[in-house]
This record gives sequence, structure tokens and C-alpha cells, in this order.
Amino acid sequence: MPKIKFIYFDIGGVLLDWYDSFKTATEEFNIPFKEFNKLWLDEKMVDDMTRGKITPQDLWNKAITKFKLKDAETFNFVESWMQDYKPRLEVHKLVYELEPRYKIGLISNLYKGMMPRLVELGIIPNISYSAIVLSYETGLRKTEKEIFEIATEKAMVKPGEIFLIDDRIDFIQGAEDLGWRTFLFDPNNVKKSVANIIRIFKI
Repeated sequence: MPKIKFIYFDIGGVLLDWYDSFKTATEEFNIPFKEFNKLWLDEKMVDDMTRGKITPQDLWNKAITKFKLKDAETFNFVESWMQDYKPRLEVHKLVYELEPRYKIGLISNLYKGMMPRLVELGIIPNISYSAIVLSYETGLRKTEKEIFEIATEKAMVKPGEIFLIDDRIDFIQGAEDLGWRTFLFDPNNVKKSVANIIRIFKI
């Protein structure tokens, strides 16, 4: 088996906890959280935002109309969204420990206006990444084969030398289809996941 040379980390669910997303905005404007999530989880909305066709502000503009919000036009929705994220510090520590020995990259279904602000906020580790592959920049989403092909090219190593840490089995499968090696991260048991990764890489 080839030696691992490059490690890709997913962002949401691995480097950060996104479960409180929209908490600030919905509380400030008294929007029912479940109703806001219904708006957000509209299939076309998620797809368009993930591919960079629309921005988080477009989502907020729809919320303003749907919930008849007052004095909401100047609210910095994307900043509030990012502030709701929580860094997984155990995973950040892992990144810093792996960086001297491996090339590190990010591959994520992310939205316009969030990078590099997430680094500034300390929600993503501040290191010199060897490759960053984001859906809103490529117009492609995990699990699509093409985004993993782009990530393979950017890694500049063979597919079997790439290791992906992700929290979704469908994303893991997409990477494995290209020959990557993978680890399914359990966001409900962060300590165990980190311990298992430490064991794999013998840190």
C-alpha cells in the first residue's frame, strides 16, 4: 500500500461544529428556527448556494420577504452565520500536529463569503494549506466525481497517497471511487474519532 502523502480535511462537521447555524439571526429577528431551516433546506437553495450561484445574502433576502422582517436589510447575515459555528479544537490540534509531516488540504461544500474569514475567526486552523478545493469556487459539489478529480490534481500526488477525513459516508464513497484512502469522522464522538486518526498516523 502506498505511503500517505496528502491529507484532505472536510470543514463542516470535521473542523467545525455547524449545529447552531442561524441561531443568532433567528433569535434576533424572532424567526421560528424550524421554519428558517425549511427555507434553507430547499433543495434548489442548497444546491445553488453550494455551487456559488447565489450567496448567503440571497438566502437572507428571501428570509426577509418570507418572514416579513423589519430593519433586516443591513444585518450582516453571513457574519452571524459564521459566528454561530464552533471550532472543533481537538481536530485543530490534530491538523497542527500533522502539518509538519504531511501536505494538508481542505475540500468542502462551502458558501461564498466564508473564506478566509473562517480562518480569521479561528474556526479553521491557520496553516499554509497545500490545496483548497471549495464547491462555490469550482461549481462542483461533493459527491461529484469531478470535484475529487480537481482535488487529486491539486494535491499533485497519486490518488492512493491521498487521505480524506470527512463526516459523510456519501462523500467518503466519492473519494474512494477515485482511489483515495478515507476515514469516516463521527461528529457525535469527536474524541474517539481523533484518537483513531492519531492511531492511524502514529502521532
